[in-house]
Amino acid sequence: MSTTFTVTRDQIIKLALRKLGVIELGDTPDPTTIQESSLALNLMIKQMSTEGLKLWKIDEVIVPLSQDQTMYTLGGSKSDLMFASDGVTKVIDKPLKVIQGWYRNTIVTPNIDVPLQLLSKQEYNTLGSKYSTGVGNSIFFDPKRLAGSLFIYLTPDAFTEANLEIHLVCQMPLADIMYSQDIPDFPTEWMNCLVWNLADQLAIDYSVPANHRQELAARAKAYRDQLSDWDVETSSTFFMPDYRMYVPNNRNSL
Repeated sequence: MSTTFTVTRDQIIKLALRKLGVIELGDTPDPTTIQESSLALNLMIKQMSTEGLKLWKIDEVIVPLSQDQTMYTLGGSKSDLMFASDGVTKVIDKPLKVIQGWYRNTIVTPNIDVPLQLLSKQEYNTLGSKYSTGVGNSIFFDPKRLAGSLFIYLTPDAFTEANLEIHLVCQMPLADIMYSQDIPDFPTEWMNCLVWNLADQLAIDYSVPANHRQELAARAKAYRDQLSDWDVETSSTFFMPDYRMYVPNNRNSL
C-alpha cells in the first residue's frame, strides 16, 4: 500500500473531457484539444492562487540585508538575494503575500528572533524619516505585477547588515503545469477538485447542454468549497484592538 498516488496534467484533462462527453472512455484527445485545455487549466490555477492560504505554499524565506538599502526586490529577474529557509535554494518567484516577519540575530547562540510589525501602505506612507538608519521594527510589502517591493523601517545600518537577517513567511504562487507529465502543484486530495473545475471551465467552449453545465458547476463548487474550508490553520485566531492611533481624550479615537 502507498499514499503517493497522483495524476498528471494530461490525465486531468482527459478526465475533464470525459465528464463533458467530448471523448469516450479510452480515447486520447488530439494535440490541439490538449493545448487549449492546458491553457484553461493554467488560467484556472492562477485564479485559485488567490483563494485561501493554500497552506502547502506557505514558505519561509530569508532576505539578506545591506547597509543603507531601504527597499528590496522580491521575485523576478532582478530579485535581491532571497533564499529558502534551507539557506541554499534561491527563490525567484514573487510572493503573493507576506504573512509574518522577524529579525534573526545570528551573532548569539542560540539565535534570537525579534518580531517585525507588518504595515499597510497607508501606515508606511505616514512614517517620518523613512531613510533614518538603525535596527528597524517594521516592514511593508508592496506586491507588483512581476515582483514585490519590501520596505524596511528603519533602514539597515552597519550593525544590522553584519549581524541580522530578515525571515519572512510568505504565500508563494502555484507552479505552472506546461508539459504532459507535469504533476499539479497541489496535494493529492485536490486532484478531483481540479478535474471537476476544469470540466466546468470548458463546458461553455464545448456547448454542453445547460442542465449538464449546472450539474458540473454545482459539483465543481462543492469540491472547491470543501477543500478551501479544510485548508485552514488548525490553531485559534485571536483579535484585539490596534491602539497605535489611540489619542487619549480624543472623541474620534478608539
